[in-house]
Amino acid sequence: MAITTFDQAIAGLLPPYPWHKYVTAQEASGIPYVVHYNNGLPGPAVAPSPGVDGAALTSYAGMMEIPAASGNTHLYSASFQGDNFGQAWFCDRLWHNSDLAVTTTTTQAITTPTWPARDRNGSTDGTGILVGIEVSTATTNGAAITNTTMSYVNSTATGGTRTATISSFPATAVAGTFIPFELQAGDVGIRSISEITLGTSYGGGAIHLVAYRKIAVFNAIAARVPWGAGVSELGLPRCYDNTVPFLIFRTNSNGITRVSGTLTYTQG
Repeated sequence: MAITTFDQAIAGLLPPYPWHKYVTAQEASGIPYVVHYNNGLPGPAVAPSPGVDGAALTSYAGMMEIPAASGNTHLYSASFQGDNFGQAWFCDRLWHNSDLAVTTTTTQAITTPTWPARDRNGSTDGTGILVGIEVSTATTNGAAITNTTMSYVNSTATGGTRTATISSFPATAVAGTFIPFELQAGDVGIRSISEITLGTSYGGGAIHLVAYRKIAVFNAIAARVPWGAGVSELGLPRCYDNTVPFLIFRTNSNGITRVSGTLTYTQG
């Protein structure tokens, strides 16, 4: 039964899922950062290793918890606090890859599988699906890189091959750094990827492409002050079957050492 009323959302509430992470220094203020490589609850994830063409995901050890499907699952509320204030993106990880050559500055071809049916509309079209570069081992580029591009097909499969860009990939990016691609004007999602061009050597380390969907965004307005968002703020976003949840943080400092919170779902 689909949840269509507030009473149904209340009736389907599940116990909160607590989480916490002990975070090493991030890249810099305002640079997105993933916490799943850090110790805590859940335990640390290992770096992806499916190869350049990657793998579609229905689970992945080290991601946030989500209940087994029993009807439709929605995020009902969320809370978090940390040593600094900022923003958290609650996301679904649909696909990732590995083995990109960090010193190759020419095109690297990629053949992605069909995404799982977990875009904004519950389809494989890619509406609302974004892609970022995730660092699992620190890079050694001595300066910011401004010419990384990615070729993709957009969510409506119109306009031929499109070009996404990263306007600034940071120097010596630490593990956990997560830099989203900027889509070509007018696009609202990515259906598939065909190639990436780093443009400038990243020097060393290990990077991965990650296809993801933002499910919810919530904020903490002060350091070490709990903040929560309920159904009225979040809008009861759908977490489709086999969602692989993970968190991306943007903070006002790179000095966070602890972050924790809860996720509460409802099903019906």
